[in-house]
Amino acid sequence: MLEIGPQHTLNYRHDILSPLFDYIQSTESCFLIGAGSMGKTRLLDHLMRQDVQQNYLGEQANKTLLIRMDMNRISELSEWGIYELGLTSLLQTGGLQPELEKFAKDSINDLLKPLLDRPDTLKALRYLELTIGGICRQNNFKLCFVFDEFDEAYRQLPAKVFAHLRAIRDANKNQLSYTVFLRNLPHCLRPPADHESFYELLSRNLIGIGPYNLTDANEMLRQLEARRSLFIQLPNTRENLFRVSGGHPGLLQALFGLLKETPEGDPHLVNTNWLIGQEPVKEECRKLFESLTNEERQSLTDFVHGRVTMLSPDMHKGLLIKGLLKPEDQTTFRVFSPIFNLYLQKLP
Repeated sequence: MLEIGPQHTLNYRHDILSPLFDYIQSTESCFLIGAGSMGKTRLLDHLMRQDVQQNYLGEQANKTLLIRMDMNRISELSEWGIYELGLTSLLQTGGLQPELEKFAKDSINDLLKPLLDRPDTLKALRYLELTIGGICRQNNFKLCFVFDEFDEAYRQLPAKVFAHLRAIRDANKNQLSYTVFLRNLPHCLRPPADHESFYELLSRNLIGIGPYNLTDANEMLRQLEARRSLFIQLPNTRENLFRVSGGHPGLLQALFGLLKETPEGDPHLVNTNWLIGQEPVKEECRKLFESLTNEERQSLTDFVHGRVTMLSPDMHKGLLIKGLLKPEDQTTFRVFSPIFNLYLQKLP
């Protein structure tokens, strides 16, 4: 789907997409972790672009399918729901490939439509297995299922779903992988022991979705300018917005919105005490805070109030992966954004 305004360049989010496409190219499964409003949907939209896939995969792009599994589309969090969504998403994506167009169309008519008329969990699983096998082995494609908004599904789906997903992957080894987008680390969502074989596929391959760097922040700001017909005039405005937001996409949007009523040269725009009092900014901080686990919220709050000098290794790792803490040197850290730091300080 095209963005309104200038399209992101091929280098957008390169620090995330380079390792991600390395995993896809080598058919290794992985998971990506990002806190609230860190631009996961924008990132997903970008990586689904054909020119982006061509850029990272080269010649392999023509024989690689990325199947976007948007969990907002699932009919129910059950075996039937995940297999049906997998089959539907796979056939929709395959139908866009000239080599697979007839295969996908025939499969929709012969397998998917009758299955939707009379839902059957076992048939859905077997049809999914047969379709994946046909695309991988008979047509020599690599597949990567990209699971979006997967936290609740990861918590609630029966353990046998993960066993089946692992078995399907093993039957199509070197041609099938899974990429899972989450807000929290997998072992925080459910015990690894009850889905160990699937967890093993992901656990060693972790990519953090943190705030933007300055280049990516400027790309987003240029899109916002075109979308809202509100153009930045002063050369230091972009750097100021980036600095006070820490590169958080949601905060950047909220701060940009303030330019409608506040002139660029107004000192309020770099005053964190004034900014945190603005409702759109405060709301973005709240959403970010609420996206964290209870333990992360408490740890961050204790950290900014000076109630702890060291976080547990697991907590420290998680907050660094999400980009919420940034190293200042080898031994000290800071909250990534002055605004979010002040928000945390004002919490009880």
